Amino acid sequence: MASPPFDRELHVRYFLQNLRSLPEPYAPQDSQRVVLVRWTAEYESEVYDSSNIASTFAALCILRTLGDDLSRVNKAAVIGSLRRLQNKQTGRYQASARLAAASAADFAPVLLSYCCSFSSVSSGSEEDMRFVYCACAISHLLDDWSGVDLVAMVRFINSCLVSCCLEQDPLRLLLPLCLLLEPYRLRVWLQSYDGGIGITAGAESHGGAVFCATASLILSGRIMQLNCDQSELVRWLVLRQHGGFQGRCNKDPDSCYAFWDGATLDLLGKHSLVDVPSCKQFIMSCQFLYGGLCKFPDTVPDVMHSYYSLAWLSIAAHSNSSSAAGAQTSELPKLKALDTKLQVPFFPRPSK
Repeated sequence: MASPPFDRELHVRYFLQNLRSLPEPYAPQDSQRVVLVRWTAEYESEVYDSSNIASTFAALCILRTLGDDLSRVNKAAVIGSLRRLQNKQTGRYQASARLAAASAADFAPVLLSYCCSFSSVSSGSEEDMRFVYCACAISHLLDDWSGVDLVAMVRFINSCLVSCCLEQDPLRLLLPLCLLLEPYRLRVWLQSYDGGIGITAGAESHGGAVFCATASLILSGRIMQLNCDQSELVRWLVLRQHGGFQGRCNKDPDSCYAFWDGATLDLLGKHSLVDVPSCKQFIMSCQFLYGGLCKFPDTVPDVMHSYYSLAWLSIAAHSNSSSAAGAQTSELPKLKALDTKLQVPFFPRPSK
């Protein structure tokens, strides 16, 4: 069945309308206006009008997209906030004693406290892979990594690979040493049972978490420290495609996961494994009559799913591994090339 045509002008009007005035369902996201401007609405906070790691990342991307050189940004203050948002209270080595005494039931929380994640705001926030990615993206944009404990960050990412079966394994007592030394021969032991990455230690593998972890390690130049067999990670991603892409096993395809899963494959140089025509057909079926793209076909659009659907279409059109397909890419919409690791089009030259 032929895909519906891509109506560029209709989608442009949709985004402009939402930029001027968002519908009532976005009211709970009022504290995330900057993130919404960047066409994402996935991070929530209980704290109103405070510094927010996701909004900071979004604001920097917007400024760079508009050609700003960030010279007026108080970089020292931003980097200082990252330093405070990384959880180091229990992230040092004293947690190893608690880990050794932990029972199977409380193993995962202890492991999480042993590794330093990031929160979104100074209080009342979750700590997980999303905010690790935001911290890395901010550090990359400002070209200053002094606000991130990279050793602890890598340890956290690798903790999210640990199999749930490890909770009953007496060898868990050796985990602190394994996380520090990371010998190659233990990588299979530490590999998640399905090859994916969770949003926190002990969590189910998730497409968004896989992207955030992979992009964080690439941005920080530490992708080789991902303590797993990358072929298993690629396998997990490829198996998520069922026309469109799933975010988790046994879920329906969802338009935004074309980006989260497809972008990760692109970062790993494996986008050629994507069935581009099938994914494109699914994305096109999610177009709304009056502009925008929906999570599923025959539902209503939102800015986040609209943005990430277009982001994947850009990757598919510009990916080196996709370019060999020729006819496939010629049928894709003409969109700006995307800097996949930052989720935005490549920035213009800063204005003087």
